[in-house]
Amino acid sequence: MHALELTGAGLVLVGPDGLRFSAPAWVAYDEAAIATGEAARARARLAPLFVANRHLEEPSTEPLPRPRPAARSSADLVYAQLTHLAPELGAEPLVLAVASAYTLTQLSLLSAIASAAGLNVAGLVDAAVAATADTPSTPRALYLDLEMHRAVLTELSRAEELGRGRVDVARGLGLRAFEDAAALHVGRAFVAATRFDPLHQAASEQRLYDCLPGWLQAAEAGEAAAVIEHAGLRHETRLSASGIHAALAPLAADLARLVQSARRAGEQLTLYLSARVVAVPGLAAVLGALEHCTLVGLAPGAAAAGARAHAATIAGPTLEFVSSLKGAAATVPAAPAAPRATHAPTHVVYQGRAYALGGEPLVVGRAPEGARVIELAGVLAGVSRSHCRLSASGADAVLEDLSTYGTFVNGGRVERRVHLAAGDRVRVGTPGIELELVRLEG
Repeated sequence: MHALELTGAGLVLVGPDGLRFSAPAWVAYDEAAIATGEAARARARLAPLFVANRHLEEPSTEPLPRPRPAARSSADLVYAQLTHLAPELGAEPLVLAVASAYTLTQLSLLSAIASAAGLNVAGLVDAAVAATADTPSTPRALYLDLEMHRAVLTELSRAEELGRGRVDVARGLGLRAFEDAAALHVGRAFVAATRFDPLHQAASEQRLYDCLPGWLQAAEAGEAAAVIEHAGLRHETRLSASGIHAALAPLAADLARLVQSARRAGEQLTLYLSARVVAVPGLAAVLGALEHCTLVGLAPGAAAAGARAHAATIAGPTLEFVSSLKGAAATVPAAPAAPRATHAPTHVVYQGRAYALGGEPLVVGRAPEGARVIELAGVLAGVSRSHCRLSASGADAVLEDLSTYGTFVNGGRVERRVHLAAGDRVRVGTPGIELELVRLEG
């Protein structure tokens, strides 16, 4: 049995002897013979009108903007990429570990294309579930993956089985965004050092993108030399890990906010990172700074390897999509969030006014009921009449969520109640009204 990880980032094939094939989601189709994977990526800047990298992310039978005889829809591009696997497999059975963001319509189309390409598809499983089924975690975990043009965050829960929950998609935060940000940083470094702009011409731009992965890897060990020879001249600049991390920091911060918005406030959480996330310079360090969050970096092809390990459960006489598996690993109990007594807030601030916290609850909402209230003003989409309640006892302060729409502390959603600390920010509504927790000293 073989297993194929199929996501918007590309293909990874795992067999009995380990990793057998890997190709990024690139197809060049400007000629009768279609090039795929690395061969297509090597032409991305030279012939951009007929190079595609969204076909695995958004499989469809809709016509391409510039159809050609060899490729009229993104489904044709998927077919072209999958046909390269047929010689590797022959008639051997194959299970597919597919991205969590695919719709059922897209899964149906992908499985049909795979069959047409000569692949013997025996089962379908969610990639996030397959990648993490046999890895210990807290009862609730998140799996973060990067595709070409989007980040996919999948909620996982462990009980008798590991099952998939909510899936959040952040467009514009995929591999291409990080790659382009790094390329822009390197291009500026060349201009500053040599006055040569490698992004000005297609040939030198392609050369920069070809060399970029090696330069980034070398820079992580300290400082690296980046060299481009163009038009008979040699151009060189130096790259540092700190400079690259700074260039990618805004995108990394957006991903951290995505993770934070999907977790529960104060929750002890396991965050799985796909190998594509781990490979982005500085990204794991940013995510590792999240409070009460344990990172688990996964190996390349982890979803395919997990799918192969559970192939007997996934494969069946009829093709069905599996979104839960009985893992072999024990669950790590989640530690309860402890009160942060030494930093407990004494007041909550709204529109420049500080409201004291005490034994008498302080109710927040658009028309709150109670002896002590904060009535919110302005546009109140997603705000309940009595939205949340804050109180303090001794050296502990607590927020209780009373709303239909949810209350967020430091970006994390409150599950019933959460302990508060000075400096915490409470958000209610969409896009939201913020209240700040402060501590009066002396």
